[in-house]
Amino acid sequence: MRTSLSVREHLTPVQRQKVLEAWQSSPLTDKEFAVQAGVGVSTLHAWRRRSAVRPPGRPATFVAVPNLLAAVPAAPVYRLHWPGGLSLEVRSGFAPAELAALLRLLPAL
Repeated sequence: MRTSLSVREHLTPVQRQKVLEAWQSSPLTDKEFAVQAGVGVSTLHAWRRRSAVRPPGRPATFVAVPNLLAAVPAAPVYRLHWPGGLSLEVRSGFAPAELAALLRLLPAL
């Protein structure tokens, strides 16, 4: 039979936000901070998921990436073919110096 019950007080939203803000600037691990704050690690993680506070040193979950597949590539301006099946397509806007450097890398045919 139990002789004592462990009952924790529920924190208000403002108190939870203050705990999360303190955690954000803390160098402690999640577990160390949760022990210091008197809350469970899973509770700290649940509060963090429901708040706008991001973990220190951790990137946001989603990163916007441009859709490169939606753009239709321009038709090549020049198409060079070498014996043996090697070919090179040059599109408009190329840098002539880069093309010259690339051509110097090709074996003499």
